[in-house]
Amino acid sequence: MTVNQGISAVTTLALMTIACEASGPADLILLNGNVITVDDQQPQAQAVAIEEGLILAVGGNNDIEQYRGEETIVLDLEGKTVVPGLVDAHLHFPNIGADSSQLVELDDTRSLDEALAVVQRRARDLPPGEWLTGSGWHLGNWGTNSWPTAADLDRVVPNNPVAFVGMHSHTSWLNTMALEAANITSNRPDPDDGIIQRDESGAPTGILIENAQWIVREVIPARQQEPLTERIKKSIALAHSYGFTGTHDIGTSLEAVDAYRQLIAAGEMPFRVNAVVRIWNTGAVLDSLLARGPVIAEGDHRLTARSIKMSIDGALGARGAAMLAPYSDEPEATGVIRVQPDTLYAILMRALPNGFTAAMHAIGDRGNRIVLDAVGRVLRENPVADHRMRVEHAQIMALEDIPRFAEFDLIASFQWIHATLDMPWAEDRVGPERILGAYAWRTFLEHGIRIVGGSDEGARTFSPFTGIHAAVTRQDRDGNPSGGWHPSQRLTRLEALKSYTLDAAYTSFEEDVLGSITPSKFADLTVLSNDIMSIPAAEILETQAVMTIVGGEIVFDRER
Repeated sequence: MTVNQGISAVTTLALMTIACEASGPADLILLNGNVITVDDQQPQAQAVAIEEGLILAVGGNNDIEQYRGEETIVLDLEGKTVVPGLVDAHLHFPNIGADSSQLVELDDTRSLDEALAVVQRRARDLPPGEWLTGSGWHLGNWGTNSWPTAADLDRVVPNNPVAFVGMHSHTSWLNTMALEAANITSNRPDPDDGIIQRDESGAPTGILIENAQWIVREVIPARQQEPLTERIKKSIALAHSYGFTGTHDIGTSLEAVDAYRQLIAAGEMPFRVNAVVRIWNTGAVLDSLLARGPVIAEGDHRLTARSIKMSIDGALGARGAAMLAPYSDEPEATGVIRVQPDTLYAILMRALPNGFTAAMHAIGDRGNRIVLDAVGRVLRENPVADHRMRVEHAQIMALEDIPRFAEFDLIASFQWIHATLDMPWAEDRVGPERILGAYAWRTFLEHGIRIVGGSDEGARTFSPFTGIHAAVTRQDRDGNPSGGWHPSQRLTRLEALKSYTLDAAYTSFEEDVLGSITPSKFADLTVLSNDIMSIPAAEILETQAVMTIVGGEIVFDRER
């Protein structure tokens, strides 16, 4: 569908210029665009006028011309698509743009052999005994259900300790030298909430799950890092290049919150962050956070920090997700509980009355039930009308528990790419019955539950277009499987776009000022190379951000 065809398809009401109280002239005007507003009152337009960082008017080209002044910058978009500024609602943000020269990145590897080849190349110039570390490996990318082993790494790196974080940071892969350096032997017991994977003889295989990863992290020499503010600035620049105008920094630290505030004070943060601080217990971090109080809309909505993050269980791939019944492919495993139910209840009972909300990682059906039971108990004892608590992942659900999200007005925070990464082995983990409640996005929507979208990914794989493609096709980047994996759970393109825009704004209590191209809202816009609402689905993956605008300021221009 061309831009003109799209415009002619909208109602007369939608083409009317809608303006805020400001009268202009505009600082910036975008003309000849295919503007997807994500605003039901005016779903599509041709042009946008911006004044003092806010959207002044939205409508047709001729109507917007009235806001042109002598000093107005006018950009002809030549038919390019404009959407509200994109927000990744689940990202571990400060380090995505950090210098990775000392790390091996395996995000793009498509098989174990390809990953080993990358590792071998990077190890050639290392002196014997020096650590080789990296991240990004995933069984889904490799199209297998078989774990790699220390012996695999030993073949290509026999003289250096090696440790790679993978599987969404819930699992690490070590070679024999790394196992020895960390004193991980057959006799070493599993730590609390962690698993040392073992073979039939009891010997470690090289895979550490959940909290077992800390055993090796404590012996890896510290890497020299730039100051946190500098890493955040690099992360912002990278995010702009993907079209992001903001993120929800999930599981971040109080130090990161302070760094964001420093950047705002220095005028060096052209980005919007909803910082969600990680909490494990009712101890010092929670005490400090509550003493500080919530940060709300600081720096013209550059920073909000009014939410806490708790990880109730582990990940499905590592069999760490807490399940009501044993795993189908490992009858002795039921996962791990990382935050006990009573602790979760106690934390929520302290956080909500002090103006905070919560984001709770729960992947297994038991992990999700623990969250639902705790939230129900807290809301009965301490009703909060507009709490906007969210569950991160909500990945494997008992079908009878999904309506409880609506009962408690919980938001489901999904990471679309997880389904397409996990589909080679997910059903093996949980079996044909439980898979019906897995990655069940459409089912959530049918129960009237608000959803929000993100990636939970690293710098190479957090593209919003990878996520939108996964959401609307449920296929991998090669188009498999034909028709999509459990295709009845797919999203429409508009639903997927809303998950990165208006729903993300709602989740951070900012839907009145962000999330749609609506007069009086902040002028956060992303200009795309393709019309993701009409192109063949496979071409969504090829889409790029052409321009990113935050608060009326052009912060990224691919053509410059």
